[in-house]
Parts: sequence; C-alpha cells; structure tokens
Amino acid sequence: MANQIVDAMDSRRLKCLGLMSLAIWHFVLATDSSRPRGDRYELITKLLSNYGSTLAPPVLNSSTQIEVVIRLGISRVIELNEKMQTLTLSVEIGMEWHDEFLTWDTSEYPNISVLSIPSSRIWRPDIHLFANVDRNFVNFKDVGVFLYPTGTVDWLTPNVLQISCVIDARLFPFDTQLCPLRFGSWSYNLQQLNLIALRSYRSGLYFVENGIWELDDDVVIERKVVDYNNPLGLFPEVIYTVVLKRRPGFYIITLIVPCITLSVLNLLAFILPTASGEKVSLGITNLLALVLFQQVIGSLLPPSSTNIPFISYYFGPMIMISSLSIASGVLVAALYNQDKAKPIPCWLRKMFNVQSSVDLSAEDYRLDQRTSIAAVSHGHETPLDENLDGSVKMVCANNSNEWQKIANKIDNMLLAIAFVLTIIAFSVTIALFLTH
Repeated sequence: MANQIVDAMDSRRLKCLGLMSLAIWHFVLATDSSRPRGDRYELITKLLSNYGSTLAPPVLNSSTQIEVVIRLGISRVIELNEKMQTLTLSVEIGMEWHDEFLTWDTSEYPNISVLSIPSSRIWRPDIHLFANVDRNFVNFKDVGVFLYPTGTVDWLTPNVLQISCVIDARLFPFDTQLCPLRFGSWSYNLQQLNLIALRSYRSGLYFVENGIWELDDDVVIERKVVDYNNPLGLFPEVIYTVVLKRRPGFYIITLIVPCITLSVLNLLAFILPTASGEKVSLGITNLLALVLFQQVIGSLLPPSSTNIPFISYYFGPMIMISSLSIASGVLVAALYNQDKAKPIPCWLRKMFNVQSSVDLSAEDYRLDQRTSIAAVSHGHETPLDENLDGSVKMVCANNSNEWQKIANKIDNMLLAIAFVLTIIAFSVTIALFLTH
C-alpha cells in the first residue's frame, strides 16, 4: 500500500514538471516572435508575401515586353577536346531585368538600397544554352538575386558549360578555334521577352590561364531573331563566340622539330656509304618514326576529310621519301655487292655513262655460227653471245669496281630526287599556312 502511494506521488510530480516545461517553452517562443527582425526582414516578407505566382511574367500589363540583359564572364577554359569537338568552360552568367512587383519606397526604408533573396522565390527568365552536350547540365543554379528599389533584378550565377564546337584543324598547331555559345528563351517569344547582350569579360582575379589555349579578349557578340516556323512567332537569341588561339610552343618542340630532323635523316640515308650496311636500317627507323608522329597528330584531331591539317601534306611526302630510301638501299646494296666477274649490260653502262676499259664490236670478230670466242680484258673474259642468225651480240667488258660506280650513281640520283621532293613539300606546306 505504501509503495502505491509513493508511485502516485512520483507520477504527479512528473506531470507538474512537464506542464512547467511546456509553459516555459511557450513563453520563450512568444518572447522570440515578439522581437523585431529589422527593416530588411520586414521588407523581404512584405515583397514576397504579395508577390504571387513565380510562373507568370512580373508585369502589370500582359502585353508588356520584358527586356533581359545578358553578360558573360569567363573564369577558365577547362578543356577543348578536339577529338570529341567539345568545349568546357567555367563561366559566370549574369542576367538583369525589371520586376514590377519588387519595388519599394526608399523614403520608407532609407537604409536599404539593395536586397538579396533566393532566386527560386521570384520569376526568372527561362534562358537556356543551346548546343549543350553535358548530360548532367543544370540550367542555372539557385543562387540569390540582388533587388534594387526601382525593381531591377540582377542575377549572377556560376556554371560549368560544355558545348559543341566544330574544330577547324587545318592550321594545326597554329590554329584558332571559334566556339559559339547560343543563349535564348525556350518558351517566350520576341513579343514577351527581348534579349540584349551587354558584354563579355574575364572573371577578374578568378581567371585561370590555360596551358594550351589562349582566350582572346575580342569575343564576338551577335544578336539574332530566329523563326522556327511555328505559330509562336519569332524568338530572340544572343550568341557569344569565344575565340581560342592555340599556344604552339609545346607542339613545335614535340612534333615539328623532330619532323624536320627526320627529314634531314631521310636525306642522310642516301649519303650513308653502302659498305656500312646500315642504309636500310636507318631508312626503316626513319619511316617508323614518321608514321608514329603522324599517328600522334591523328589522335589529337577529329577525323575529317574536309579539314585535313596542312602539316599532314608534309608528313605524306616524308613517308614516301623514307620508303624510297629503303627501296634504294636494297637496290644499291644488291648492285654494290654484285659479282665483279659478271659483265655489265651495255644499256646500263650507257644510262649511267660508265666507260668500259675495252671497246669491242661485232665487226672485229668473224665467227662461225657454232663458235664463240672470249676476249681478254684486264684478266677477265668478255663473252660474245651468238644470235640465231649467226651474228654476234656483244656484252661490254667491265672493271672490277664498275658495279660499285653504278650503285653510287643511282644513290646520288635518288638523293637529288629526294632533296627536290623535300624542298617542294616544305614550300607547299609553308605556302598553305601563309595563305590561310
């Protein structure tokens, strides 16, 4: 019985403590809500409570056109992917318009010249970036807007944009790329919304230079009115064309200088003495290096049959000359190591103007149809072949080193051809760069 009385008393005490705590909590809330929040809080509450729907344009007259001023600030050129033909930029997009429902009297609030409120609480123009290729793209972030007493709304939002950019690689690595950023309204036509491009600028201290591409300050700004052949009417667009100039230093050192060096080695392959036995090896090494450099350039640029890099017109002849040096190395080595006792045909001797030490003619010999004789010239026999009609076909005599003389003359002739082709290829490539 005593225990039941004690339990009942404890239960009453707990109820009393709970009621006292609840009373204190309500008192605190009432005291806090009665505190003044200041003029800024009062003005924001007043403006937003009377704002209405954020879907309708903020104009008193539905026929009034809203004018949106756009400005573009570029913080960084993140990447220009030539292979995928896409450009990734870190930018700041600013938009400014007039909202007739967000004005206040400065005499009533003299200490408030600007307000900052969440952009999702008011109407925003549905400006979109066309030619966007980022699958995770969010149109614009929900960052605050700045309000001014006259109803001017200034909205500056950071974003990472990835757009399609057609690459013209003909002047690689001295090329300049033009990448347009097209902004426009998706649902408001020209009668409801007008777009004006204010300017483009570098984002102050936050701008980061790119190691490959240099951003040109001269951004081309264009405004267009587009007819999409629909009953909604005309739509305005603003186009910012970003100009990117490639920094060629890296490619000059890693591609152009080695290519010129390999061109010289191509010519040296013809000068290398045949007795060294390394002509073919040097030619194959040069050919593999040139093909490798051509593959490197091909991996950097998009596959295209219309915008072929002019530097490829130089690599092509160099690969042909390298192949020619390999073929000539094989031919010259075969002639150079020819059996010295083997006679040289007269047509080959006359072609390369190699004089024979013994001049023989068929008239100096009277032979029977079944007889053949041999003339002695420097210890070597010079056979005379018998034709079917009994006449004698002469095979000219040769010195022990005349095969080598012919091999050297062939090498010199091919060297001259390779040198002329190299000069022509170099001149044509330079002319293409200078005329475009």
